[in-house]
Amino acid sequence: MPLSRFKQEDFCYQAAFCEENIWHLCQRPSMLNSYVVFIISKGEAFPMLNQQASEHPSIPIFWDYHVVLLLMPDEKQPEQNQIIDFDTYLDFCTDIETYFRESFLAESLLIDEEVPLFRLVPSKEYVALFASDRRHMQSPTGWIAPPPSWPLIGQPENNLSDFIEASENGLGELLSYDEMLARFSSLGSDPQ
Repeated sequence: MPLSRFKQEDFCYQAAFCEENIWHLCQRPSMLNSYVVFIISKGEAFPMLNQQASEHPSIPIFWDYHVVLLLMPDEKQPEQNQIIDFDTYLDFCTDIETYFRESFLAESLLIDEEVPLFRLVPSKEYVALFASDRRHMQSPTGWIAPPPSWPLIGQPENNLSDFIEASENGLGELLSYDEMLARFSSLGSDPQ
């Protein structure tokens, strides 16, 4: 199936649980040639544009982390590498160059703690290792956002922090904006 034919409504989705949405997406055989991408920063949050949690696509939303899928076509699909993001105003499946250009502010506009970093984890590894008890979405008064109806993933363990760590110690490989584009697209420079 051409990547452009993927539709969000064909997959499991729960708002505010991007790491679980992507875990379920990775269960599909067509997603095996992919990387899970945890977008993080050295600070408490980083800005993203074109996110549905914002009032308008041009108003940045600050995430503590966000999770998308980098899907790389095989020989039968001569398309560009694609980003799948359940929470974007952009197309559900958007080529990586467009996604990066339309989703991130220029680093020159950000303080160091807000600069996004990208943790790449092969999808097969993510499916095997990821575990969450959803404690990060609970407060003393209850749920921050309604939880998914599906069962917890990887219980009784909880290793979300290993994926959202902004150091080389976490799981997977940590890359900068420029390193992501240099490796997976024909670009490789700061967003304009």
